Amino acid sequence: MIETFLNLLEEDGVKVRRIGKHYRGRCPFHSGKTSIPFMVDPETGTYHCHGCGKHGDAIQYLRDTRGLSFLEACATLRIESGAAPLGKHLEERSKPFPSLKWQVEAEGFLKESIESLWRSGEVLSYLNGRGLRNETIRAAGLGWNLMDRYEDRESWGLQPVTDEKGKVKKLWLPAGLVVPLLASADEDRGFDSLRAVLRLRIRRPNGEPRYYIISGSDMRPMTFHLDREVLNIVESELDGLLINQEARDLVGVIALGSVSIKPDEEVREVLNRADLIMVSLDFDEAGAKSAWQYWLTNYPNARRWPVPIGKDPSEAFQKGLNIRSWVEVGLTYETSSRQAKKVTEGIIKPFPSEWLQRFDEAQLERLAIMTVDGRLSDQEALRLMN
Repeated sequence: MIETFLNLLEEDGVKVRRIGKHYRGRCPFHSGKTSIPFMVDPETGTYHCHGCGKHGDAIQYLRDTRGLSFLEACATLRIESGAAPLGKHLEERSKPFPSLKWQVEAEGFLKESIESLWRSGEVLSYLNGRGLRNETIRAAGLGWNLMDRYEDRESWGLQPVTDEKGKVKKLWLPAGLVVPLLASADEDRGFDSLRAVLRLRIRRPNGEPRYYIISGSDMRPMTFHLDREVLNIVESELDGLLINQEARDLVGVIALGSVSIKPDEEVREVLNRADLIMVSLDFDEAGAKSAWQYWLTNYPNARRWPVPIGKDPSEAFQKGLNIRSWVEVGLTYETSSRQAKKVTEGIIKPFPSEWLQRFDEAQLERLAIMTVDGRLSDQEALRLMN
């Protein structure tokens, strides 16, 4: 398979050369500043660009570069969709995409969900109310599953599972807002059958769990523009979409999906290259502790940057926060232990006049306290926050 992939690259004029265990060259997806950010792994037949974050296999390459559908790409490579050798090979990788069979079923489910969303004025109004414009909703491939569905796990390429009574379990596709992770999410283009579906997360309108991830999904974070010098860390994919919409020219975005999820090796490499990491996890006890301890301990270039009102960027938008202004202030806000002393003494660093008019002193103090350099303990910071 690696020979086939190298032939594809040669046909497209992409020059790679063997360096150590991998092939390297200039990335075909972006105008990289260096000649070797694009890496091809001959053992797995996959590629990854350390400049723009593009990654995938021969199928994904054909979908992205030649506009082929999933089945057309399989036919070009002369493989059975969802079958060995490539399907089996993908499943054995240390960080695999979902199986090809899963991707086919997920793509069909997502198409139906997208059609349902655009027929629902209520769901669109809800998303617009969270600050997402229609073009952002379309580009993200957001959908709406009208009702709970139960399907055979085998039809999605998943192993059968039985309950305590030995009864075979169905795959649950709950009703709710469908938030997919699509390959090549940085491209900000609509879902058009050319981008592999890697994850399906559903935000349920009620009941627990509030967020449900469809079995077989890939758990890597949703990312945008990782080549930026400043990266913004948020918890929710919807928050990530909002920040990317409002400030994509200023910051890259990493939406973890959960406060408990930590960066994998690929994301850590990107974070270590960044000039500044703005940590904007949800403003609650769990998010605060994750922001204060893990990020500031492991990344000296990280800074706390919560929203001054609300729990997260989407809620802050609903309460009147200008998201772009919030990002811009975060790019220039200076923090130090001396600043922490000024904060605790009640001396508040000046904020934009718009903020002084919009937010009261307590809200601005909350933001100032949270952005100090991390020498406050969890207990001290929580006490000051509350």
